[in-house]
Amino acid sequence: MIDRRTVLKLGVAAVAPTLVTACVGGGGIEFHRNTRRPISSTTRFDAARFAGDWVIRGEFVHPGETPLYGKVSIEHGARGITGITLSNAASSRERYDARMKTPGRIIVGEPPFGTEYWVLWVDADYRTAAIGTPSGSFGWIIDRKRTGGADRIKAAADMLAFNGYAKDRLQTR
Repeated sequence: MIDRRTVLKLGVAAVAPTLVTACVGGGGIEFHRNTRRPISSTTRFDAARFAGDWVIRGEFVHPGETPLYGKVSIEHGARGITGITLSNAASSRERYDARMKTPGRIIVGEPPFGTEYWVLWVDADYRTAAIGTPSGSFGWIIDRKRTGGADRIKAAADMLAFNGYAKDRLQTR
């Protein structure tokens, strides 16, 4: 006869692979990045220069989805990035507290549920940037202007691909 503790252990052992898969991108959630590829944030990040208003010019979407695009406003304080305000067609205007432990890695939300967004690349004049998550759940190209800078948009897309993102899912404008 098997006791309750053994049944519980067997049940957890049977479910564990499914839980792990769901947490890292499986289980019906398909992320946009090959996580076997290395990923790195920019080493020349300057929070004060990164702060300000940006337009979302590129966004990763699943097949059949439409990008939301929109605008992002990045706030800067004594400790780096302190807040992010997002406005797009789906959410009129939402503000999130943010913080930084490492330059170029912005944490939005509180532990243990905070998400770390990495600035993978930014051009020398801080006009265009590529941002993503190590998990690949998110990726954006942001720019200071709604149009122009095709060479920078391409460079940002190339940097996302270099970091393992599925370039065929990137919608740009």
